[in-house]
Formats: sequence, structure tokens, C-alpha cells
Amino acid sequence: MNDANPATDAADLVEQLGHPQTRRAARQKLVAARAVGPLLECLDSRNESVVWAAVQSLGELRAKEAVEPLVGLLDRGTLVFDVCEALLQITGSNFGTDVKRWRESLKSAADPAKLDVAECVARTADYLGVKPTGSGTSYQFQLPLPEGRSQKVAVYFGRQDAEGHELVVIYSECGPANPKYYETVLRKNLSIPVGAFAIRDIDGQANFVMVDTMMAASADPGALARKIEGMATRADSVEMSLTKEDRR
Repeated sequence: MNDANPATDAADLVEQLGHPQTRRAARQKLVAARAVGPLLECLDSRNESVVWAAVQSLGELRAKEAVEPLVGLLDRGTLVFDVCEALLQITGSNFGTDVKRWRESLKSAADPAKLDVAECVARTADYLGVKPTGSGTSYQFQLPLPEGRSQKVAVYFGRQDAEGHELVVIYSECGPANPKYYETVLRKNLSIPVGAFAIRDIDGQANFVMVDTMMAASADPGALARKIEGMATRADSVEMSLTKEDRR
């Protein structure tokens, strides 16, 4: 945007969102400028394509100011899938289309309290039925799986994203990263609902890992338990296909 007149530039870009030929470039510029205010106003547009562009952009920006109006869109049945994705990006919570639960989370957010890590871990462990190890900001859950297998999932508190938002990181190792399996494992990212497979050096050796995150401000033991359980299953499946072993 032009620093001399950013408001005029924002208005011009918002107008460009209404035209298919200029929409994509205008949206990218609004995101780059972190133009949250103008994007919020776009949520009231009668042009559904403009609303869609705003929803996508606010999700990418993790704009907390957008949560309440996005829940309003959800309540009206507008762009339901896209709104749910944006809310997940912003809050780290996944209440799907349950407007009531989203509104309850808004009330809780109005009186924020610092995440009580010990309580969150204890309740998560109770839901999963396993006893965690670790302390402070780092914990591990060893989940039993069918056929006598098990998978360790680590949870790290106190991490931050590029914008300084506190994150909870969920992480599990899948086995040595042989280059001949790179494409196979990375393609799995297209078919999993949350998280992603990646490569990380562990003790000097490249390993396949699975990682997911959630915003600490909205960390919920139930949601965390679901993420841990889902990750254990998916990470173990990859470990089994790669090593034919149960590395635990």
C-alpha cells in the first residue's frame, strides 16, 4: 500500500475484490498489509466472492477480531466450510458448525486467563486414559494401539508463531527418512485433516515426523486429546509402513 494514503489504497483494493480479474492480487496485497479493518467490513458485502476473499484473508492473518463476525456468518449458513477453516486457523479450536460452542468460547475469551499447563495436561491424560511423563512445558503421551502397538506423542507448551502468539505443539516421530519415501510421505499431507508430515534431524539422522499446533489461548483438553489420539494413529501407520517395527 501507499504509505501516503493507506486508507485510499485499502478502499481501492477492496473494490478490486469485487472483480474476478483483480480479486486474487488485491487479496494478497490486503493480507500483506495486514488490512484487518477493511477485510472485516467486507464480511458484510452482498457479493459472496468478496466475503469469501475476506474470510480466507482473515484466517491467514489469524485475526482474533474476526472470530465474532465469522461466527455470525456461520450462524447464517454463509460459506460454512470456509468459515470453519478460518476459525480453526485463528483460534486453534475445532467446533465445526456448532455455533453454540463457538459462542461459548467467545464468552470465555472475553475473560482470558493464562493457560494452566498442569491442569490441561492432567485433564487431557484423563480423557486419553494414559499417564503422561515430563514436566514444565514438555510432556509425552504413550498411547496403546491395536495389535499391541503403541505410539509416543509429545506436547510442547510455550512455543510461539511468527506473530508472537503462544502455541501448543503436538509432535510424533515416525522413523528414519529414507529419500526414496519422500514423495510417498509428503503426498500423505494431501489426505490428512489436520497436521502435516515433515522431516527433522534427530541425533544427526533425518527422520519423518508428524506435527500439529493449536493456539494456547484456546487450548481445550478435549480438543488436545483428539489431536493426540489422531496423531498417534496416523504417525504409527507411517512408522509401520516405513520400518515394519514398533519403535515406541
